[in-house]
Amino acid sequence: MATVAFTSKKKDGTPRRIRPVTNERAAARQARKIVEARLGRKLTRDELVHHRDDNRMNNSPANLRVVMGQKIHRKIHPGI
Repeated sequence: MATVAFTSKKKDGTPRRIRPVTNERAAARQARKIVEARLGRKLTRDELVHHRDDNRMNNSPANLRVVMGQKIHRKIHPGI
């Protein structure tokens, strides 16, 4: 199952298309890129991307949020 492709803009304003992904590792990289584009900066090593609906393949910008560190992320997902 592929996620919906996300379109962002490059620094010069031209559209950038991020291709749909089919595996979780690629989806995780894509999620970071989507959040970084939304924030306008790179994420730090301590910042993790959390999927609100717990579906790692759903990289809709509305489904993504940044959490600071594994400790906080484990509080959101106590079973991990």
